[in-house]
Amino acid sequence: MSLIRNAYHSLLLMPGFPFFFRFAQKNCATILMMHRFTHNDRGIVGFDPSQLRKGLDYLRRHNYEFLSLTDLFGRLDGKGVQLNGAVVFTIDDGYIDHAEIAAPIFAEFDCPVTTFVTTGFLDGTLWMWWNKIEFIFQKTTRQSVEFCAGVETVRYTLNGDGKIMPAQENFIDRCKLLGDEEKIKAIASLAENAEVDLPESPPARYAPMTWDDARLCEKRGMTFGPHTVTHPVLSRTTSEKAEWEITESWRRLCAEVRKPVAIFCYPNGQFSDFGPREIGIFRKLGLPGAVVGESGFAETLSSTDNDWPFKVPRFSYPESHSVLIQYVSGIERCKQMVRSRI
Repeated sequence: MSLIRNAYHSLLLMPGFPFFFRFAQKNCATILMMHRFTHNDRGIVGFDPSQLRKGLDYLRRHNYEFLSLTDLFGRLDGKGVQLNGAVVFTIDDGYIDHAEIAAPIFAEFDCPVTTFVTTGFLDGTLWMWWNKIEFIFQKTTRQSVEFCAGVETVRYTLNGDGKIMPAQENFIDRCKLLGDEEKIKAIASLAENAEVDLPESPPARYAPMTWDDARLCEKRGMTFGPHTVTHPVLSRTTSEKAEWEITESWRRLCAEVRKPVAIFCYPNGQFSDFGPREIGIFRKLGLPGAVVGESGFAETLSSTDNDWPFKVPRFSYPESHSVLIQYVSGIERCKQMVRSRI
């Protein structure tokens, strides 16, 4: 299987081969989603900036259309020319590396990019809850740690190589299933048991960009959309909290940047993380659409589904250059078409 896979990826890199599949990109666009970028000066480990440059260079040289998120949603709504394989870039959360590493690279290639910001993060009132969990697991000297989740107590044994990362990921996954208050208590319980003091402000590698950074990035071509205030899983919140998270994040964004993008991005981004309640809030605010973290292409899915603009899928930007080609060239869409008929 590995020989077949290697041969396939080599074929993707052959000049001209992917263009046999461009027909499949008619009436759709590929939205690519990114999160962190390696920033050596700040000790941040993330996506390799040189790989991003390589991808943008490939797309430019092969005449892919770079489209802003606002223009994409306009075309999905029937305004402007028909979509034909355009590529759209998005970044989630609003970390400092988005401003210092990503923004200059996208500007270098004259490529629009929308960063969805968690406004409380940029306001300096919080740091991301999953970063707190990572910090606890990295700083603890205990051989085992535990936390309380309701009536359940979970214990992680950490002695031995390779134990910390699976435990950390398991804890984060468990927290996604908790309500906001339960999640905060679980993290506090973990920190206490791990004998780790959490700083009030995030350490440098977890720091947000500032609103001043955001306004400078706007001058380089980056735009900004709302991503809640505190980054909860919305379906795990009360109706009052969900409305506040969405409404307040949009209000703060409009107050701080010159051209806020009226497209929302769901925290966590799975289809189970939102529903008609959230879509109703968007409609009340006049927000025309939202993006998810589920894989798929941006297209008008069904004229009978009035909610489709609020669940537009995105692909995670892949580490592999050949997989990027697969996504944008039409090959992935052909594969999806075949799967849907099986």
